[in-house]
Amino acid sequence: MPLSVRLSPEEESLLEAVSRQTSRSKSQLARQAIQEFCARLRREEQSAFDLGADLFGQGSLAAPGQDAGKADLGEKLRAKHRRLD
Repeated sequence: MPLSVRLSPEEESLLEAVSRQTSRSKSQLARQAIQEFCARLRREEQSAFDLGADLFGQGSLAAPGQDAGKADLGEKLRAKHRRLD
């Protein structure tokens, strides 16, 4: 899809210089910059939980009730925090 963008003379010369340096077209550089910028904005909108969701609940520490001491401690902590509400 065609898209026109107006650049200042400074922006145009910077884009031209980078285009020559990297042997990429100005269009390629513009597409890459837009993709990277939009991806960064999307990441910023995600919560910390969303970013680490694939990591949560993994490993042996996440499994409940394997150790009676851990289960007892967990119950005591839940009871304590219910009193604080």
